[in-house]
Amino acid sequence: MKFYKNPFQSSFTKFFTIFAFLNFVLRIVFLIWQKNEIDFALIEIVKSFALGAFFDFITLCYITSIFYVYFIFIPSSVFNSRIHQNINKILYYIFISIIIFSFVSEIVFWDEFQVRFNFIAVDYLIYTTEVINNIVESYPVLPIFSGIFLIAYILYYFTNKKIIFPSQELTFYMKLKCKTIIPVLCLIFFLAIDSSKLSKISDNSYINEISTNGIYQLFSAYRNNKVNFTQLYSSIDDDVAFKMVRDDISRQEPGSEFLDQKTISRNIKSHGREKKYNVIFITIESFSADFMSYFGNKDNITPNLDDLAKKGLFFTNLKATGTRTVRGLEALTLSVPPTPGNSIVRRQNNENLFNISTPFKDRGYDVSFIYGGYGYFDNMNYFYENNGFKIVDRAKFDKSEITFENAWGVSDEDLFDKTIKEADMSYENGNNFFSFVMTTSNHRPFTYPDNKIDIPSKSGRGGAVKYTDYAIAQLIKKSQQKKWFDNTIFVFVADHCAGSAGNTDVPLWRYQIPAIIYAPKIIKPRIFDKNISQIDIAPTLIGLVNFSYDTKFYGTDVIKNEKYIANRAFVSTYLDVGFYKNNKLFLLKPKKEIKIFDVNINGFGYMASREVFSKNYSLQDKDLANAYYQSAYFFYENGLMKNKNKDVSKGN
Repeated sequence: MKFYKNPFQSSFTKFFTIFAFLNFVLRIVFLIWQKNEIDFALIEIVKSFALGAFFDFITLCYITSIFYVYFIFIPSSVFNSRIHQNINKILYYIFISIIIFSFVSEIVFWDEFQVRFNFIAVDYLIYTTEVINNIVESYPVLPIFSGIFLIAYILYYFTNKKIIFPSQELTFYMKLKCKTIIPVLCLIFFLAIDSSKLSKISDNSYINEISTNGIYQLFSAYRNNKVNFTQLYSSIDDDVAFKMVRDDISRQEPGSEFLDQKTISRNIKSHGREKKYNVIFITIESFSADFMSYFGNKDNITPNLDDLAKKGLFFTNLKATGTRTVRGLEALTLSVPPTPGNSIVRRQNNENLFNISTPFKDRGYDVSFIYGGYGYFDNMNYFYENNGFKIVDRAKFDKSEITFENAWGVSDEDLFDKTIKEADMSYENGNNFFSFVMTTSNHRPFTYPDNKIDIPSKSGRGGAVKYTDYAIAQLIKKSQQKKWFDNTIFVFVADHCAGSAGNTDVPLWRYQIPAIIYAPKIIKPRIFDKNISQIDIAPTLIGLVNFSYDTKFYGTDVIKNEKYIANRAFVSTYLDVGFYKNNKLFLLKPKKEIKIFDVNINGFGYMASREVFSKNYSLQDKDLANAYYQSAYFFYENGLMKNKNKDVSKGN
């Protein structure tokens, strides 16, 4: 068989050399970056870089297959023309610029999340306004882009000759016979490669991240954005799972009565009269427990919250369910374990769900979701409006109400002032109020009004934390002047920690968040140090107002049921979901895999959460981990979390 010279294939080697070299440099950068969290075992480093080169090859095959198809269909006379050859050079320069831009973007992304591109990056491509503004406000954009174009030109200058050179006159049929395996390889890679499995070469998650390719991971995350629990995760019989969960909840809530034998719907009975307290529920952006002095921080960046912790109900062993705002909002609003994939806040059919506001709305409270940014981000407005909340987001702020704003929203002071105004309106109308508030100041670019604290704006995370702490103090100070203050419960809780990465699959120290419930005329100061989950906050709050109500919550009122609670927590990444109980972590992973670890948490930091494979564990707890996540997925998918016989899908 006669083969013909393929100009495209002849250039692939040069493309790959450039692409692989740049990726090699990027891996070196990440390796040095995380040097304190990586055991420099030579064999693992070699395996990581070798696998990385393989992923580089796969990625480049996918990218260049587009140009290969173009080469197949374009007439040779056009391809060989001088004009087209000049166009080739322009496209080649653009290609190099895009690749270098992607590498710089990966460095920025790693700085924020300590991982390669993943589903978060996919989400950020959707919300371009906030993300672009955030980048502009956080980084010196002009010097960065100038550097990108300069480096691209230098590479172009030394490599552009004959990058795609003219070919002999080939017919369409002759082109198809050219000796190329790239399209075939692309199909094989697409069908056979499971990057989530292939990249697991080490127990250290940083080594695994370094071994992949960011561009490949970006498109892989987009492709796998929807997760079917029953297909991908270990499961048990549905009826057995439902019974196990009901039994476990019954042990923790001995006074509750289940309303049916298929779900966890139950009636919570309180004793004594209900308390018509107002609630201002503050969800703090990216607030790790170790920002506070109680947990060992020496920088004095939370003096006001440290003081409130002494005056309120302070939860010191609380675990967030996930690593993103929407996951925290899901846990705090719906009190449900974090099933794999997107948070329910962003899923379809998430209207009219039983949630934290339902018992308050049933009693005539004004219920509001108050957010300093634009609530279309992460589907927040749609979710809250269609679950009974009045929406008060950035679009509802008058210009006179905004003294400072950045890419993500108005300053926390402005947000809290708006919250007070909303409370005043409810009080003047003779209504109790439940305000669910989401802050934004503790988010990159970490900018805030000048002359408020002793750390200049845009100095980093510590300054943003201290400013949020300052704004909280102002909220309390101004609220104390209001007639409704003595009858109001303030809740301060993080949505998630400031970081999510570690040297293990799910580093539990990264999920440690604080919560303070403060109401000096209502709640006595106390430290609650038992291990609990973010999903327990909603039922605990409702217990403090002493409501009797029907519930679909997975969480438990840990104050009322302190003697019976199971000391368990739920944690997750995007695809891995964990059940933590009795110092064991049962980690459910795709492909029906379960990993079980012995966990020793000793403070904060990369070496504080040691996880080793467990040899002795409770089979019942292993099945219970399955049961919780399996039932939560089933109940949501089948509409069993919705309010029955009433529609609270639109806010006030």
